[in-house]
Amino acid sequence: MDPETSGTDFFDRQNIVSGRGRGRRRRTMLFLVESFTDPDGPDSGAALDFLASTEVFGGLDREALRSLLAHLDPVHVEAGDDVETGSALLLVGHGRVEVVSGDGTRSERAPGQVVDAAALLGGREEGTRVRALRDSMLLALSATAFEAFAQRRPAALLGLCRQLVRLSARTDEPRPDVRSAGTVAVLAAGRDPVPADFVPALVEALARHGTVAVLSRDRIDDALGRGAADVEPADPRNGAVVARLQQAEQRHRFVVYVADADAGAWTRRCLRQADRVLVVGRAGADPAAGAAAAGLDDRPADLVLLHPPGTARPTGTARWLAARRIEVHHHVREGRAADFARLARHVAGVARGLVLGGGGMRGFAHLGVMKALDDLGIEIDAVAGTSIGAIMAGLRAAGLDHDARLETSVGAMVRQGSMVPVTLPLVSYSSGRKVTRLLREVPVFEWEIEDLWLPYFCISASLRDAREVVHDRGPTWRAIRASISLPGVYPPVPDRGDLLVDGGVLNNIPVDVMRTRLRAGRLLAVDLAPEEDPGPTPVFGETLSGWRVLAERLRRGRAPLHAPPLPDVLVRGLMLAGSRGDRTRLAASPGTVLLRPPVGAGGLLDFKAGPALVEPAYRYSHDMLSGSDLLGPV
Repeated sequence: MDPETSGTDFFDRQNIVSGRGRGRRRRTMLFLVESFTDPDGPDSGAALDFLASTEVFGGLDREALRSLLAHLDPVHVEAGDDVETGSALLLVGHGRVEVVSGDGTRSERAPGQVVDAAALLGGREEGTRVRALRDSMLLALSATAFEAFAQRRPAALLGLCRQLVRLSARTDEPRPDVRSAGTVAVLAAGRDPVPADFVPALVEALARHGTVAVLSRDRIDDALGRGAADVEPADPRNGAVVARLQQAEQRHRFVVYVADADAGAWTRRCLRQADRVLVVGRAGADPAAGAAAAGLDDRPADLVLLHPPGTARPTGTARWLAARRIEVHHHVREGRAADFARLARHVAGVARGLVLGGGGMRGFAHLGVMKALDDLGIEIDAVAGTSIGAIMAGLRAAGLDHDARLETSVGAMVRQGSMVPVTLPLVSYSSGRKVTRLLREVPVFEWEIEDLWLPYFCISASLRDAREVVHDRGPTWRAIRASISLPGVYPPVPDRGDLLVDGGVLNNIPVDVMRTRLRAGRLLAVDLAPEEDPGPTPVFGETLSGWRVLAERLRRGRAPLHAPPLPDVLVRGLMLAGSRGDRTRLAASPGTVLLRPPVGAGGLLDFKAGPALVEPAYRYSHDMLSGSDLLGPV
């Protein structure tokens, strides 16, 4: 039998570990075997099991895999470093890398996936760049090694070539979404340490999505000897530490790395290993960055702010965000399992985002949809909306229950009379004074967006630059005021030299923005545009005088002209203009669950008719989602 394929009995571990092995290849093979082997269990050929599970080598038999193992070289890359690709086939063994093609397209590769299957066939795309997103080990099969393997195993060559050709032909196909975290670093955001009960609560919540291992300085030192956690990558003892970390990641769905209070060697390693970084602080503490968080440099992280049990509303979040590069922030009440479950869903890549479209008074249907979600126990982890959808999403983000959301909406939009009182229509049909006052009178809209319980954003449109504007900071009422500024109905909202109007002009159902913000997860979108919307039947000709319409309305005993009012024409025109873009975005968002609740046929600004839409929307949504796994387990 070929000595290089005779299994782990071939290795004299004591000699090899001490540097007295008889050759580089034996040391390499030992490292590969031990990198995939459970240190607490029997050697079950885990390295071969891993190769058999990959997309490129999965078609080879066991003996061919044993022979192939002798030709693979481990390549270690620290997080943030570029990977020298050359002409070798690179397979991700541990970690995660990002591939940036010549045209700027980005995709990620997780363990078991090939960086570029065309490498051995001479077809690598020019300008392709590979960067490690975290400390990674790649398995390299060079062209020379490929030829040597082919000479030794000609029978296996055909199957391997078929796999290479098949993968090369799929270079333009989307790769599986690997953005959910497998490794999580936890470190203090401020000067105070992470509370002792935070990691156990997070682990308990993550355990609903898979097995979890916790690695800290003490656990590494206990397993590998005092000082092992502090070794640098160039230290000869680093291989044992890397193997230990890789073994934990191989065995578990999640590994939680608990950083030290400073930015020392172990904290730096935690950051390099992490798919996602959670910086944790107590909401009422000093927001100045602590020593551990200072080691982040410019790396983005998630901010977790812990609040005492029973906290009514978060405050002061903007101070924590100001000096950090934060992708998402999470408000978590200590001891509240539901808040930790929400955080765990974000980490696990199964968070649920709710996107509410615009549509005037039809937005009351959103209340019925959200009530159905509540009754079915479907938790929502992030919300967004445009126009009336921005209002309803804001109520949800503030933590109001259905009764409070309904009461607030009716009180502001129905009992107060018309939402569009007429002014001299030189800039707009209405001055916007009343709607601005009503928004400011809603208590939760006085909050900063950062202080809402759920991640939230809304969309407006820039008249100056013809671009969508995403509002995720600042006063909630003002962001919503910009998002509902129907052109011609309300005046634009001035903003740093720009003028902002209703976001429905450019993006009425912003699923694309939510997909980016959520990173990985499930989306539910609510479209208020009915399949058919005939509107009122006109009974006038090619011209129509406003004086005639007014006169007909004032005359008694005669049927008025069936001419839609000006604001209604503007709103319907806005929805029509954006409908094609909405359909395109929804079609480009696979996996998004789309609801189209019944919305009636009333005028789009006739808010008195809005409350009647709540119950039909509730029944529709409850029937659509009841017993369904469209949004995953409830």
